[in-house]
Amino acid sequence: MNITRTYLAILLLAGGYVMPAWADPTGLEVMQAADAREDGDDLRQTMRQTLIDRNGNTRERVMVSFRKDEGKDKKMITFFLKPANIQDTALLTYDYDDPEKDDDQWLYLPALKKVRRIAASDRGDYFMGTDFTFEDMKQSPELTDYHWRLLGSATVAGHDCWKVEGTPASDDIAHELGYSRMIQYVSKDTDIAIRVDYWDLAGRELKHLKVTAMKKIQDIWSPLRIEMKNVQSQHSTIITFSDQHYNSGLSNRLFTQRNLKRGYRE
Repeated sequence: MNITRTYLAILLLAGGYVMPAWADPTGLEVMQAADAREDGDDLRQTMRQTLIDRNGNTRERVMVSFRKDEGKDKKMITFFLKPANIQDTALLTYDYDDPEKDDDQWLYLPALKKVRRIAASDRGDYFMGTDFTFEDMKQSPELTDYHWRLLGSATVAGHDCWKVEGTPASDDIAHELGYSRMIQYVSKDTDIAIRVDYWDLAGRELKHLKVTAMKKIQDIWSPLRIEMKNVQSQHSTIITFSDQHYNSGLSNRLFTQRNLKRGYRE
């Protein structure tokens, strides 16, 4: 789905007929198109995380992730496979379409043998030492959390993009998310955010998300590599995606708190 152009009709009184014209979309329309882009009914993929500190030291992690649509809602579950010290750690997310309903997230920590529910007030916390917050792990922002404004167009890594500014809808939401502002660069061709820039609550530049590789898989544009860099701490997280399979008919039984504790099984 691509609605990054809004079709208007102009009535020409002299001629008495309708002539089509094009106008730029609003910031909200760009973000709605990105949120509604084709991504299959479900997805299974392998994810490799590389954490890089300011001195260039690295840590590697391997995960397997599943996502399933249920109407307009999404369910996602991610299991850590390696290294051994975090094996079987798992995150379950219910991302609800209803803006009046808070999303649900649960984190299972095998060392404690306990499932922790992530409260809405904690969604700005960073996930497992990465540069992604729990909210970032959902991969797309909650549109009603922000006021969206189109800033124009920009070319990013060879992609013609819409440049859209998001500012939190309230002070409470800003403090929950940890951001005072973000700018999304959304590809006009794919409706994928190629780059996202974030500012902290004090208005200082905080971090940058970049999609550095993507391709079509089963006719669906799919990111293959993303990088989040915190410019304040000089820490980065790179995630590469592989073994991506869409529309394989994943069972609802996979996306439960019981399965968090059970862990991933082939």
